[in-house]
Amino acid sequence: MRLNSFDALNAFAKQLERNIAGKEFKTKVIVTPSSVNEAGVVIKVSLLKTFIPADVPAAKSSRTMRIRVSVCGKAESMTGLKQAVEAIEAIDSYLLSDGLRLEKTEDWGPVKIPNSRIIQFISEEDSFFDSPDSTSVQDVQDDRIVIITFPRGGD
Repeated sequence: MRLNSFDALNAFAKQLERNIAGKEFKTKVIVTPSSVNEAGVVIKVSLLKTFIPADVPAAKSSRTMRIRVSVCGKAESMTGLKQAVEAIEAIDSYLLSDGLRLEKTEDWGPVKIPNSRIIQFISEEDSFFDSPDSTSVQDVQDDRIVIITFPRGGD
């Protein structure tokens, strides 16, 4: 099963939406750029870079994407803060699953794409809030970088 980067990006966003479920929240996954302006906390999936790895000759049959996955929105109350923290914990639990592969949705359900893989990198330097000491409404921003490698096709 071969994909181009655009199809892989959308497949990943749908995969996140299927697998990130909280007990007390329903978080929308948005691929950017988007005109969607949701109230509350959302998960934004943004393509940062797509390239063919050149370091190993066998890797030339694959493509790698670097994606930013952001939990963002406004924490207007403790409920908003709780929703954001639950979304972040759900993403962490899912992205740390063993043998995580990119999935494509078929008529009968999701199918794991052979020779694909998903890994995440988290910066220890990021801050959840712009001003952690402020008591006013805060913009929540939690970013992680996800690297997806998948069989190359369509380029």
